[in-house]
Amino acid sequence: MNTLHLVNRSPFATRILDELAAAVCEGDHVLLIEDGVYAACGTALSDFPKGIKLWALEEDCVSRGIVPSEFPKRVDMAGFVDLTARAHRCVSWF
Repeated sequence: MNTLHLVNRSPFATRILDELAAAVCEGDHVLLIEDGVYAACGTALSDFPKGIKLWALEEDCVSRGIVPSEFPKRVDMAGFVDLTARAHRCVSWF
């Protein structure tokens, strides 16, 4: 795995996903946390390049009443720690 990108902002309040989509590389992982999980609703993630793995933090989805479909995949806090441990570097998009 190359880079783990952490997104905590709502895509409906910023252009963060547009900027992120231009910066990610094949093999990168994107984890939606906090208000970033709102990107799991609708088509906000449809413009991401192929080869990017997208995740949404389960606990933040539950606390916000978000029920994402199979895309992005959900991960719990232990999975978050695992993604962080396996990444060569982490970038926070705050």
